[in-house]
Amino acid sequence: MSSQDQSANEIDNPAGDRIDGGDNRCISDGARKTILGLLIVLGIAVSWVGATQFTQSTYNEKFDAPFFVMWFSTIWMIVCYPGYFIPAYFLGRNRGQPRQIYRENETVFGSQGVTWMAFFKIVGSFCICWAATNYMYAYALSEIAAAVVTAVFSSNTAFIYILSWVVLDEKFVPLKVLATILSVVGLVVMAYADGFHGPTAVGILLSIGAAIGAAIYKVFFKKVVGDASLGQVSLFLSLLSLFNLFFLWPVMLALRLTDVEKWLWSDMPWNFLCGSAALSVAFNFLINFGIAFTYPLYIAIGVVLGIPLNAVVDYIWRGTAFGVIKVIGTFLIILGFIIMVFPDRWHDSVNWPCTRECAESCRNRHRKANLVDEESNVKKPLLQEDTQRSYDSE
Repeated sequence: MSSQDQSANEIDNPAGDRIDGGDNRCISDGARKTILGLLIVLGIAVSWVGATQFTQSTYNEKFDAPFFVMWFSTIWMIVCYPGYFIPAYFLGRNRGQPRQIYRENETVFGSQGVTWMAFFKIVGSFCICWAATNYMYAYALSEIAAAVVTAVFSSNTAFIYILSWVVLDEKFVPLKVLATILSVVGLVVMAYADGFHGPTAVGILLSIGAAIGAAIYKVFFKKVVGDASLGQVSLFLSLLSLFNLFFLWPVMLALRLTDVEKWLWSDMPWNFLCGSAALSVAFNFLINFGIAFTYPLYIAIGVVLGIPLNAVVDYIWRGTAFGVIKVIGTFLIILGFIIMVFPDRWHDSVNWPCTRECAESCRNRHRKANLVDEESNVKKPLLQEDTQRSYDSE
């Protein structure tokens, strides 16, 4: 499924939908994607900074409830699929055919579509991982500055590569190993900046935990679901939101009744909670929209820009300085992040010295991966083995 093959009168998106375009194009497809990418970069950076800052602003003497923040924000994700479905219904290739649109999207769960088994086993599992990750992220914001949290969280690309190498048989790339080392060193420097004790230690550890949780979510989403389209991801996120709404509220209530979290309906910071939730929805939708319609590098740039922007906001509105040591640690994490998201062809163009044992190990690993590909005709994700034929027909 690709959006690269485009005629003069139509644009195909990864879900197989088609949006009519004009007969005469004033700008090329490359320029169009670049302009769209720059807008997405700005939107991702602003929405991530806004959501992070609003989340941190919710905490006060009467409100200290990171799980409630996570639960409430995740409820808003239910709008993801309606936000995709309505434009697809009026403008897509299957315009006016709601069943066909939904059917193409639910095949992400296999030939039977959305079943109770898939909802509880797949969506439920990912929802628990999502909740734990976002809970740690929100909790970290109650302990340390937003810029530090976002900087540490950006190291998730290193954990993604490590897990991908183990779970997805990702090929061994020395440059990515270097990026992983840079990210880890950056984490150590960030932890050293304010001394690894008290709230700082808790905040750093929670941020690292959130980064690892995000890596687990993304790697296993790739393994189980595969290369899902925008519509399929939107449906998945809406179902995840429903699971959160109906099955995680007892946890939220238990934390309140045991005084682990502190909040009262009469003292809720609704303005900050709603602002954080709305911007989180915008951030997640822009991430998936950007992956589907523009270059992945723009997504990475938008995330990286969020770090210095958060530092500026922290300094102007909260009076929190970003010291030299933190700048060095952040620079190492960002450098590792940028190297990690380089296109594979850039990594392959670098000639690295390699021992005989290393070379033989790499060849054996690649040979094994190739054998798996030949046997399964391009290694299919678990939930898409019986639906690949329908995808290929698109």
